[in-house]
Amino acid sequence: MRRSRSTASTRRMPTVSRCARASTIVASNESRVTVQQVAPLHKSIATSRPCPVCDHRKGEVLHAQKFVLPEDQKLTAGYNVVVCEVCGAAFADTTVRQRHYDELYAQQSRYAAGPAAHASDNDRDIARFRDMAAAVGRRVPDRSARIVDVGCANGQMLAALAQLGFSSLSGIDPSPACAQQAAAIPGVAAYAGSLTKMPEDVEPYDVVILSHVLEHVRDVKASLTYLKRFVTASALIYVEVPDASRYVDFAWSPFQDFNTEHINHFSLVSLGNLMRQCGVRPVQAAAKEILSAPGMPYPAIYCFAEVDAKVPATLEKDADLKERLLAYIRVSRELMDGIDARLTENVRNGASVIVWGTGELTAKLLVDTALRHANIVRFVDSNPINQGRVLRGIPIVAPSDLHSGDEIIVVASILHHEAIVRAVRALGLRNPVLRLTTGALESPSS
Repeated sequence: MRRSRSTASTRRMPTVSRCARASTIVASNESRVTVQQVAPLHKSIATSRPCPVCDHRKGEVLHAQKFVLPEDQKLTAGYNVVVCEVCGAAFADTTVRQRHYDELYAQQSRYAAGPAAHASDNDRDIARFRDMAAAVGRRVPDRSARIVDVGCANGQMLAALAQLGFSSLSGIDPSPACAQQAAAIPGVAAYAGSLTKMPEDVEPYDVVILSHVLEHVRDVKASLTYLKRFVTASALIYVEVPDASRYVDFAWSPFQDFNTEHINHFSLVSLGNLMRQCGVRPVQAAAKEILSAPGMPYPAIYCFAEVDAKVPATLEKDADLKERLLAYIRVSRELMDGIDARLTENVRNGASVIVWGTGELTAKLLVDTALRHANIVRFVDSNPINQGRVLRGIPIVAPSDLHSGDEIIVVASILHHEAIVRAVRALGLRNPVLRLTTGALESPSS
């Protein structure tokens, strides 16, 4: 996701039917493939992983999410989305272990190819990080404070802090390529590592930034407890995560927040609970919006918190999140049904299809729509990290490998469909193009 401040209005919440029958999902567990059962919806189950906030192991199933993933993908092909019966926190009940997530971000980070691989997001990123750095700067007047950005990607947040005069900046990222790029920023020290594997030979940090990190971490409480070994006694922690209580208000793409990587779904209530459980006292928290694509804001929450061994580990039950997520599921199902109808109309009768985009939406379309049985002849992705991988037995190629023909190019992205159509035209491809948002085939001159 790419973020910058913006605003949005509440979207309508239609009611649609949901299937409550059990099904099975193939999932990766350690080094072997296992079968993970998906429980009937709204059933109370014993969960595979503990609640990331309170460690309870019983929750109610709200949704069963499935994916078709590249052959080398070690993450699960599906999971239950559940809410904890004790504290009301929501999470993906995945069987994937923390080490598999660590390996994924080390080996297949979408940022490893550098900013050029997602140039269309760059201006929004710069604005977002400047806003975030300014907020940190207001809280931290000492420009010599030791600051670390964990999950720093290419180091853009660190660059924004450097522009404000901060002089002791470090970045940590699982991807060695990302750490190398961050280290190229003047005044920044960067290391390959993660929230679960910090560099050992460093002085304690005064400020820690965890921007859109905790939603990716399976063992959240253990990781935050481990992190405190590397900070000063009263260190300040800045946390920012997606706001699950407002997914429904910003539902541009179906089930976009139920994906292979976002496995914890926080609200202001559950994030505050997590901080206190880990001996960190929230001192400021609020909702914000960030721009994921032009005209498409995305909900987030942030929290400044201070390490405090005496903070009471109190739990406040999140009474609203369940219903907000159910509303989001209803809206997402309506969006997916609309996409399925458009695909069914245009890719029937064995029409040859090129799918442009191999991200999280495609992983769902290959399960839930007419793409499941379509005559797909190519998958295309502009990010070099995905090129050469194999999806449904078909290699993923670069845009430059395409040639004009009669195949329908399905633009498998809602957030970035405009950029993809521009790329198709820039390559001079004469293929008809199908956007999921309209359902009408566009001629090369459109």
